[in-house]
Amino acid sequence: MDGQDDDAEKAAEVLRFPLSRTTPSGSASGFADLGTGAMARHLGMRKSQMTGHWCSRCRGVWFGYALEVECPRCGNRHG
Repeated sequence: MDGQDDDAEKAAEVLRFPLSRTTPSGSASGFADLGTGAMARHLGMRKSQMTGHWCSRCRGVWFGYALEVECPRCGNRHG
């Protein structure tokens, strides 16, 4: 029965996602505010309705509609 207890304890352990608490590379000094996406501006969204998106090329965050993918500063569409 000891083997079953050990298996149950191992199954109950919480496994952390490996990158859940890491800072994106190059962002140790903070991040740049890249502005608001075109669709969010067009829809007249309030800041409380917007979602933050990371642009790896600009090393900053821009805010917009949840389904927007294009950085308003550089046009990067790959995060």
